[in-house]
Amino acid sequence: MAEITHAGYLQLLAEIKAVIEQLINVEQQKLDAVHKADLVTVDECIRQEQAISLTMRSLDNRRDKMMPELGLVGSNLSNLAEHFPPELRDEAAKAAAALRSCYADYTSISEAARMALERGLREIDVMMQPASASAEQTPQVPRPGTRPVQQLGQSAPPEGDVPHKKLDFGA
Repeated sequence: MAEITHAGYLQLLAEIKAVIEQLINVEQQKLDAVHKADLVTVDECIRQEQAISLTMRSLDNRRDKMMPELGLVGSNLSNLAEHFPPELRDEAAKAAAALRSCYADYTSISEAARMALERGLREIDVMMQPASASAEQTPQVPRPGTRPVQQLGQSAPPEGDVPHKKLDFGA
């Protein structure tokens, strides 16, 4: 079994940062795909995120095993350097700051992608509502003594039938 060192922990933080940067790229692709209504690319991005999350879980397990050996249990990134030997404190502070910054970038782009996806899902939900539900929301009250107007050559739909709107998803 390899010896657990502070330098090894810094290397692990660099690996975690690299994986988060991959997630940032995937989130940006997903956000672009959502804006273009490219469902195939959105699906591919979600698959990539799932694969990357497995890598992240593995790195997190390694981190969990290293922390007790290095006396880092209970420490966080903001005070990480305090728990390192003096010769590595500067490097630890820089690694922690870089990782915090990278994570902040990820949460920002991830939130934007999530909001765009939710907005798209709400729009789809509205489109999928039956025509009768939208008619209930905005009732059409005929004036006394009038009949519904029909175009020439068309008959009124039988009572109870609701005409369905054809949805076009660009496929």
